[in-house]
Amino acid sequence: MDFFRALGFLTILPCPRQESSPEDLGRSSGWFPAVGAVLGVILAAADAGLSRVLSPLAASSAVVVLWAFLTRGFHLDGLADTFDGIGGGYSRESRLAIMKDSRLGTFGGIAVAAALLLKTAVLADITGISGSAALCAAPVAGRWAILFAMRFFPSARPGGMGDTFRKECTSFGLVTGTAIAVPVALFAAGAAGAVLLVVIPCAAMLLSLMMKALLGGLTGDSYGAICEISEILSLFLFALML
Repeated sequence: MDFFRALGFLTILPCPRQESSPEDLGRSSGWFPAVGAVLGVILAAADAGLSRVLSPLAASSAVVVLWAFLTRGFHLDGLADTFDGIGGGYSRESRLAIMKDSRLGTFGGIAVAAALLLKTAVLADITGISGSAALCAAPVAGRWAILFAMRFFPSARPGGMGDTFRKECTSFGLVTGTAIAVPVALFAAGAAGAVLLVVIPCAAMLLSLMMKALLGGLTGDSYGAICEISEILSLFLFALML
């Protein structure tokens, strides 16, 4: 089942395992927001429990660590590689070469540290039901944003895994992901969720345009960066509105 393929690919959560080719995983991309919803429920439950015994800052720190652990730091790795390439390269070719290097550079380290710090600080400022709503919606928004990047923008590395995902992310996959993201955002967050549904696609398209200009297209790392930035943006929107 495509949902379990997506869940097994994006998280460490136990699920029925099955042999999956890159094409199979690409076809499962429409279920990415559903995986975000599962993560959101777990994180919101953890936050509700931890907030009873810890200070807001300590509770939010623990939740952010859990967030990274459940996803194996998958999208954080993409964020790091993307910022290493953009910050350290001087041409499309040099940026892509740096992104392919598995070593963590200065710009990547700063990006990961900033992402973790920003999530922690903003979550500490959003308490109670509002915090639960933000945690439910943000992982969905981040994985929904990936679908816009994959569907509407070319690959920077033809033949790579990111390119395979892009080719298999059809209009039907985007519609499926949207059909999941919209009710989750509205149910979890009401008016804030409605704003999120407008802002996130626009942010995903803008980020994709910027990366396309720098890299000549998008890569799998780019998708991870877009997810992380969209999650942070979602949390900031909740903090501003609530």
